[in-house]
Amino acid sequence: MDLYNISANTLDPDDPNIKGKNWEAVEKALRQRDAFAASLNGHDIDATEPRGPTFEEPCNPLYSTFPWEEKVDDFNKAASCSHKNWKHQCLKYKLGSQCATLQMDAGDGENGLNPAMLDAFQDAIMDLQDRSEVRVVILKSTGKFFSNGFDPKHLLAESSMSDEDILAFQIQYAKILYFLQRLPQLTVALLQGTAMGAGIGLVCACDYVISAKGAFFTMSEAKLGAVPSAALPYITRRCTFIKNVYQLVLAGARLTAEVAEEYGFVDKVVDDAKDLEAECQAVCDRMTLCAPGAVAATKEVVMNTVGVPPSSFMLNYVAGIVADIRKGPESKAGMEAVMSKSRPKWALAACFSHL
Repeated sequence: MDLYNISANTLDPDDPNIKGKNWEAVEKALRQRDAFAASLNGHDIDATEPRGPTFEEPCNPLYSTFPWEEKVDDFNKAASCSHKNWKHQCLKYKLGSQCATLQMDAGDGENGLNPAMLDAFQDAIMDLQDRSEVRVVILKSTGKFFSNGFDPKHLLAESSMSDEDILAFQIQYAKILYFLQRLPQLTVALLQGTAMGAGIGLVCACDYVISAKGAFFTMSEAKLGAVPSAALPYITRRCTFIKNVYQLVLAGARLTAEVAEEYGFVDKVVDDAKDLEAECQAVCDRMTLCAPGAVAATKEVVMNTVGVPPSSFMLNYVAGIVADIRKGPESKAGMEAVMSKSRPKWALAACFSHL
């Protein structure tokens, strides 16, 4: 086969592999050409990747890599504990009935993000990635603030730290936001108090946000000569209009919970902190009716396609996922439940928040 014809952008009508042949033969020649060209770059176009999530393993990824995004590496350091031997005091990690609760409790009412808090979040997220029995993850806190952002004491200490140490801290925070957003479970943030700076990044990385009316949203980085860079992709993805993002991150506006709801940062505003539990339980009740594997698969499709223009690969990807899920046990169980007018297996046990 002529290497010139393999690398050409257009077909050569005089190519002996094509000339005078029917379309089926031409397609076969084209596939051989593409396979050869891919092999030159070390790719195997016939290689397949294991699919998931499934009803049995809802935490399995649909694809280990995705064509239009660079793979994000795992955390730079290994987990120091799991729920079984949880050791962190600043972040409480509780497992309820199909529900996990992460509660920031730094003891000072401000819940600043420092190395200890980031390590705790990393360990919790790494543990939750493989917990197929958990369907809802709740993020909440105690004290006056939901979180006042990066701990001021840590920021002052950075003046004597090396550039490598500062970068490692910021990368860990960025990966916490990334892997929090990509957890297979529905993530719900409950704001009993004000969220500031990097704390808003945690909020915006969650799927659903409930806030008490007295909570505020504010970012003072621009006033301090800093940039909220790691949180910006999640803030802009959450907000309805980019002009509203500018009010928060450029003008340093202090947004009430009602305005934050209007901007898209908050999904539901309740009167006070005690109403957060009732609203969260309502969310858990709704999630009881949703198949966990289907939720995880849908969430991953959203993450893989948001903001990406349509392409042949995207259409095939989405159609392929739908076809795979339709053939899976959850879809079959769902149709059987409809026919028999009964509840499917996943809807039999209630999902309790255990706040």
